[in-house]
Amino acid sequence: MSVRKEWNPNTGVWYEETYDNTTDSIIVHTMQDVEPVLEWTKAQRDSGRNDKAGEFSLYAKIPATVEIQLKQKGIDINNKNHTKRIIQEIEQNYPYLKCTKLKHAVRN
Repeated sequence: MSVRKEWNPNTGVWYEETYDNTTDSIIVHTMQDVEPVLEWTKAQRDSGRNDKAGEFSLYAKIPATVEIQLKQKGIDINNKNHTKRIIQEIEQNYPYLKCTKLKHAVRN
């Protein structure tokens, strides 16, 4: 068994790859300390600066590990056709990433 670990200081993500030669398989783990992101998004929500209806404002900050989780659900944050699904997913499962207290939805 061999293990390779990498740290990306730009994203704060630890990447660990384990190769098991008995099963000829690779197991990949990603880890990220998202506490600084959660503290920042909470401060944004508490400030109310992104709650002005009708104005352009920041909706959410999505850490790399959550982006991976979304991709596993078939949601690509870089695909404009996935906007409705992204908003639904954040509203339902990741509200702590929001930078606003407003509820959002995308109409068809």
